[in-house]
Amino acid sequence: MNSDINEIFTRAFEKCEQITKSHYENFPVGSVLIPKDKRKYVYAIYSFSRYADDIADSGELDSVIKIVKLNSLDIELDKVENKKLDDLEKETAYMFLALYKTIEDLKIPVYELRNLLIAFMQDSVKDKYETFDELIEYSKYSANPIGHLILYVFGYSENKKLFELSDYICTGLQLINFWQDVARDLEINRVYIPNEVMKKFNYNYELLNNKVENENYIELIRYLTVKTRDFIEKGKDLPKHVKGRLKYELKATYNGGLTILNKIEKLNYRTLSARPVITTSDKISILLKTIF
Repeated sequence: MNSDINEIFTRAFEKCEQITKSHYENFPVGSVLIPKDKRKYVYAIYSFSRYADDIADSGELDSVIKIVKLNSLDIELDKVENKKLDDLEKETAYMFLALYKTIEDLKIPVYELRNLLIAFMQDSVKDKYETFDELIEYSKYSANPIGHLILYVFGYSENKKLFELSDYICTGLQLINFWQDVARDLEINRVYIPNEVMKKFNYNYELLNNKVENENYIELIRYLTVKTRDFIEKGKDLPKHVKGRLKYELKATYNGGLTILNKIEKLNYRTLSARPVITTSDKISILLKTIF
């Protein structure tokens, strides 16, 4: 019987791995820097996040349906938390079986996953932000839990300082994603540039929707990029406090974020007409910086 159960969990993790590897991301997950025995847990976490994110970003679903679908994921988390695995919905059973094993093996609090759902629900109903502080608050749910979960994967769950440093990096990466994806977000009627910042630089929603990339736009993205660089650099010491491959994974993630910021700068902050992308040569450069 135990061999049958183990086979079920193995197939569930394999499905999560397939999903993870089928998506391109500027910030890779489950990379070779993560030990093989831990990689499956990262795949499970990523699959859950990707699945929920696809719901929130869907152009075919209205906000009501999105919330219903995301609530259904919350219900599945309840089943996982209460060990009611036989009641899991068939379509997503593989994902929640993998999450169950991840939570059990690593003693991860389920609220970290629920926090991600809070962010996706917010994305389903909110398409604009008034202040920069609102983005920081949003990142507490959209980005920071990912850093916490990685720390859990590697057995760092007691040191609050590590979580604090991780939050700076994860929030920084989330902000970087906003500034590199301005045009993409517009396609799904979403704007993360705070209205207060647009006003500060005499820019507005109408200009943005018309993709006017004037000097005011350049200056506001420059301002946000500098602000983001200051933010992410507050977490630069995190790798110093961990050991093994995680040390290098975190260095690579941090260097990847800085690489995107540098690319935005080289584009002269024209992120409406171009999107910075991590190339193969960039990845080699990041790896070399990480190791040496």
